[in-house]
Parts: sequence; structure tokens; C-alpha cells
Amino acid sequence: MIRILGINGSPRGKKSRGYFLLEKALEVCRNLSAETEIIHLSNLYIEHCSGNYSENRDLCSVDNCIKTNDNFKLILNKMLMADGIIFSTSVQWFSVSSLMKTLIDRLTSAENKEKLFDGKVAGFIAVAEEDGAINAILQMVSAFNFMGFLIPPYAFVYSTGFYDDISKDIEAIEDAKRLGKNIILAVKSIKEVKNWWLIE
Repeated sequence: MIRILGINGSPRGKKSRGYFLLEKALEVCRNLSAETEIIHLSNLYIEHCSGNYSENRDLCSVDNCIKTNDNFKLILNKMLMADGIIFSTSVQWFSVSSLMKTLIDRLTSAENKEKLFDGKVAGFIAVAEEDGAINAILQMVSAFNFMGFLIPPYAFVYSTGFYDDISKDIEAIEDAKRLGKNIILAVKSIKEVKNWWLIE
């Protein structure tokens, strides 16, 4: 069974346009027999990164990071169980939401030593009022690709405007559906040939 996780980084949770597009992508995944789940970061608590990497790289570890009294361990475990993850964020000042940025910072511990995300597939959604959606997407792409995530074709979905009714953004909806399909195709391909990207 293929598992696809959606992470909604909008502070508006299920009311957000990013959630609407995320659901469109995951609906396609379910139609292709995948098991899906959505995490709303707005419903969880994640402490800010303590910046151990800048002081001593050895202190930046998963063991240290999951000792915090928050929901980071829960999120990390769900990410590790997934074959693919779709990250959705609202755009705040040309960047990802503060919720998504905090998660990215904390995930440094999973990349520093163990490289826990190698081979997982990622897709990205960003919704903006005016401008900055592609900036937010590229910020996520650079971070998560550096963490070992693989990115399939047409893995970016963005919507600008449409604050009155996101269902009118036909292009973004079609892009979200394509993202869902390509996430599944990429996961299947990777399962057939594991670790082909590693340097011997």
C-alpha cells in the first residue's frame, strides 16, 4: 500500500485554499489506491528550532529534537511512514507560513546525520493573495530536496488571488490533480529501483 501524507501549513487549517487544493491532489491519490492522511500544522504545537547545528553539529540529532514537549515527534513519525508527502502553505510576505518554516527548521535534525528522508517523493502547493507563491514553493523545494526528497515532474501547484472562491481556479485544480497522479507514479518507480540516486 502506498502512503501519501499531506501537510497543511496554513494557519487557517481546513478553511484555507491550500487545503482545498491539497484535497484535490490527495483525492487522485486515493483513486489510485493510495492511503492518504492530512496533518494541519495549525492544530499542533511545534517549538522553534534551538539552532544546535550552528553551535555543534553533533547536538543536532533526532534523539535530541524529539525530547521537546511538543508534537514534533508525532509529525516526524508520520512523515517517515509515508512514501510521498505533499506540502501546502499559505504565502506570508513572499515566503512560506511561519508554521511551515518552523517545521522545516526542526527537520534539520532528520537530515543532519541519518538522512531519514532519502527517496521519499515530495510535491508542493502554495496559495497567495497577490505575489510570492513561486518564492514560497522554491523555498520548500530547495530545503526538502536537500533533505533527500525526490521531486517528480509538475510537482508545483500555486494559486494567486481567487480569495472569494478557490473553486474558480480551474488551472490550479487541474495542476493539483496532476500532482497527485505524478506523486503516485514516482513512488511506484522508486519502489522498483531503490536508491538509484546514491553516489557509490
